[in-house]
Amino acid sequence: MYKNQKYFWDALKVRDNRDPAYSVNLPSHSPKMPFKRPFQAENINRSMENNKYRYSEKHLDQSPTQKLKAVAQPAYFSQEGLVLTRNSKLPNYEPTRCSSNENGIIRAYAANTNQGIVRDYNEDRVSIILNIVKPQNRQHETWPRCSFFGVYDGHGGAACADFLRDNLHQFVIKELDFPWNPYEALRKGFAAAEQYFQEFAISQFNKGIAERSGSCAIVALLVGDVCYVANVGDSRAVLCGGNNKSALPLSRDHKPCDELEKLRIQKAGGKIYQTQQQQDDQQVFVGPLRVLPGRLSVSRTFGDIEAKLERFGGKPNVVVAEPELRSFKIQDDHQYIVLASDGIFDKMSSNEVVDIMTKELDTNPNIHQGCSIGVEQVLKESINRRTLDNITVVVVAFQGEQMKRMKNEIVKRNQIKKAVQAVLGNQEDQENTPGLINTYKRYI
Repeated sequence: MYKNQKYFWDALKVRDNRDPAYSVNLPSHSPKMPFKRPFQAENINRSMENNKYRYSEKHLDQSPTQKLKAVAQPAYFSQEGLVLTRNSKLPNYEPTRCSSNENGIIRAYAANTNQGIVRDYNEDRVSIILNIVKPQNRQHETWPRCSFFGVYDGHGGAACADFLRDNLHQFVIKELDFPWNPYEALRKGFAAAEQYFQEFAISQFNKGIAERSGSCAIVALLVGDVCYVANVGDSRAVLCGGNNKSALPLSRDHKPCDELEKLRIQKAGGKIYQTQQQQDDQQVFVGPLRVLPGRLSVSRTFGDIEAKLERFGGKPNVVVAEPELRSFKIQDDHQYIVLASDGIFDKMSSNEVVDIMTKELDTNPNIHQGCSIGVEQVLKESINRRTLDNITVVVVAFQGEQMKRMKNEIVKRNQIKKAVQAVLGNQEDQENTPGLINTYKRYI
């Protein structure tokens, strides 16, 4: 668990570059190297022979359910145990970070991460970068307002997720394609970050330090009024939009059970397998589908050099860090997007998450507080459903409804203006342009 407040804020970083305290340009030096957290997962014991790293027999592959059986179950894991209500606090509670002011197309945002009720560590990380600043060598360019939201679900240690939280946005921003071609900037930035971390992990192995961590990533990059979503792994992005405020998927889970991923893995020479284990009570526990090499339950990740590099028993192009990209122009009926780790969606559907979030936003007059409460309610519901993983939720609310109301008011005022002019003999209106129109122009 978090030893003190410092580690929570390290796990969830928010930077607003309009704030003078954070008004710094991108560093010219190399990105920061990751470092270990005191609460990260214990490394699996391995033996080294002829520069090959192998699993010891006592660490056979197990499903999350089997791992839970192997340890003493907490008292609150029974049916009579912990049930979080609306007013109760999350276990290992830390306050949700949320906005206090609007930021261009962003009306509000909130984020929180929690270790959950089974694990005593948290490998999830969050990065929020508002009002991205231009590098020193591109100060002459005129950029649209850009912001970056990222959720990183680490595994095998927190080093890779730490690295992505601190550096992935920098790799994207420094590409010359940014911000005019965000698709290429995201692809190249993700590839550069993957290569950089792999080189770091290899250097650690050469020093006798087994750096085998990896991480999934779900990113939302806002450039003007267009949202670009990049996904590597099984975290998920969902858009709430339309008159019925339904959940619209913005990403695809990269798991071995997905048919497209299955074909890609097999074409690259990888294998997919599933473990089973029978308990003393004759009950059979079936684990998730996993990828070999790597023994991972996801098919796309950053890091994980033992699944990717032949030197460590891996195979290239089986588990990859290539992002799947989607984009959309933010419309009047687009309410918000949710980014969350698989610890949420293992127990909840996208529609259920959106229903909880929409209820809080519709009933709370303060949009910032509504986002904050909505995030915590989603976390609580996933815990009540006994999720076994770390859990992280980020919500970003758009100016959609407000823009729609402003447009309607502008139309009404124009109609009134025309009617008055007709009555007065089409006299020239000497009034200044309504402030409402100027306010609306800020968002287009």
